[in-house]
Amino acid sequence: AAAAAAAAAAAAGAGAAGYGGGQFAAAGTWQVCNAAGTCFVVRPGEDHIIGRNDLPVPKNTISRSQCQIQVSADGTAKVMSCGKPETGYASGGRPWEFLRCYESRQLQNGDLISLDKNDLESAMFTCYVS
Repeated sequence: AAAAAAAAAAAAGAGAAGYGGGQFAAAGTWQVCNAAGTCFVVRPGEDHIIGRNDLPVPKNTISRSQCQIQVSADGTAKVMSCGKPETGYASGGRPWEFLRCYESRQLQNGDLISLDKNDLESAMFTCYVS
């Protein structure tokens, strides 16, 4: 699943300025991609809410606003859990952590987020920075 998301990000122009919608990516622009290949672009100074309706098959056990990706002006990013259910977070091959509402973690290129702690892969997103 992670390989499919990586391929989708590459096809969407991750790391290739000037591709993907005709816009030049600013340094620190993030793409957050699900296993189906749907990617959200979050630029420096922006944030993006991810929830159940961003999944290929929405689940009522996930909040509509499950987590927020926040990218600061310098391009660093963090994920903050916003929903009642915990948000999964995994970085650098370490075990999954589960974030409660308002808890956050700094993002690194390749980090994983899951909106469903009981079925991680069905609601997983991979984070990429350009």
